[in-house]
Amino acid sequence: MRVSTTASQKTDAVLRDVVRLFLQAQRTMAACCPEVTAKECEALRVLGQGGKLTIQEFADQMSLEKTWASRLVTRLEEGGMVLRSPNPQDGRSVIIELTAKGREEQRKVADRLSEYAASMLKCVPAAERANVERALVHLRDALETCLVSCSPGGRNCG
Repeated sequence: MRVSTTASQKTDAVLRDVVRLFLQAQRTMAACCPEVTAKECEALRVLGQGGKLTIQEFADQMSLEKTWASRLVTRLEEGGMVLRSPNPQDGRSVIIELTAKGREEQRKVADRLSEYAASMLKCVPAAERANVERALVHLRDALETCLVSCSPGGRNCG
């Protein structure tokens, strides 16, 4: 079944607005964390979820080019939040992981961002919150599926 162009354009506009506003809110919240920049905050989140990563895996998860990812890791390493070690699988690369200080900072940032996300959800009428939470889970799952299996243009996402 083909979705009308108007409906599809409306969905696209709403999704873009949601992403833009959520990123803006996240940046605002991260700015309240003077210990790290917004990008460092995101890096701590990625490393906190991913465990040990190569620079390339980290770059991919951060949607950065490897050079920029490496510079970000260097800043975190200089701040004592990241440790680099040789990659036992590939002598040409390194593995990065959070230090104890990095894990503590990641926990603090995660707690602040979670509190902020919960407070944003409180702006949704109480009777609709559960529906919004369910819809967000469905949207996340659909996006993960489409990123893996959909062809350009989303033709295989049915």
